[in-house]
Amino acid sequence: MIIPTHKIIDHAESGISIRRLTPDIVMPADRPLHRDDYFAFCLLTKGEVSINVDFTEHTLLAGQIGCMLPGQVHQYATVREPEGWMMFVDGIHLGEENLRVMQRFALARHPLPIDERRTQELNQLFAMLQQRTESPQAKDFARAIIDIFAEVMSQNDDTNSLNPRHREVLSRFVQLVDEHVTSHRQPSFYADRLNITTGYLNEILTATIGHSTSKYIQRAIVLRMKRELAYSTQSIQEISRQLGFEDYTYFSRLFSKTTGVSPSAFRAKYHD
Repeated sequence: MIIPTHKIIDHAESGISIRRLTPDIVMPADRPLHRDDYFAFCLLTKGEVSINVDFTEHTLLAGQIGCMLPGQVHQYATVREPEGWMMFVDGIHLGEENLRVMQRFALARHPLPIDERRTQELNQLFAMLQQRTESPQAKDFARAIIDIFAEVMSQNDDTNSLNPRHREVLSRFVQLVDEHVTSHRQPSFYADRLNITTGYLNEILTATIGHSTSKYIQRAIVLRMKRELAYSTQSIQEISRQLGFEDYTYFSRLFSKTTGVSPSAFRAKYHD
């Protein structure tokens, strides 16, 4: 068994689904840990929602927005009389620029405050989308909502002060690692696809996020290891092969060196 992935097509053929949050809503706090193949956007106007995402608990408060990207393992922790909206969207509806904003936001993801004007705009757009989820106009309302989220994220983006070329390389690098880290873990692979030298890529990563290229790649693959060890019932050897490690000894050594515990000890914390 692998970590279950919930698919947007199972909820909405259009790739757009919406839920209004009310104080009496029953959120699936006991739902098994899982991941989604779609983006989740949340506006909270009252109450509080806490969710465990990739081994870190995030709390969304009234007057904040949050976004969860495809592939993250998560589960609701606590829900206290929430009011607001949630929208679930297939990535095809984001547009290239908004997708890059979300990917940069993923480097330091946390809930963001939103002002009253944008809150009112989102409330109106969410309400209109709820009435038209099956209409051809649904994607236009969803895109308008995403544009506002992206605007707020961009204004809180720590990479805004970076050289535009560095921002472009960073965004593309993050996307490439997400797509290929289980099969390619050499910095040269990513530098080649970005048409730059490994030295220049390393320089950009060190200057922008404080990690070398190798360190970022290592953190990405170790996060994949943690997800599978914690939430999958496959054997550790099977997980090792699934993540591209034919040598289980190397898999175990890398995990232990990076986390300070062995794969089996880490798994034991999550499996009775």
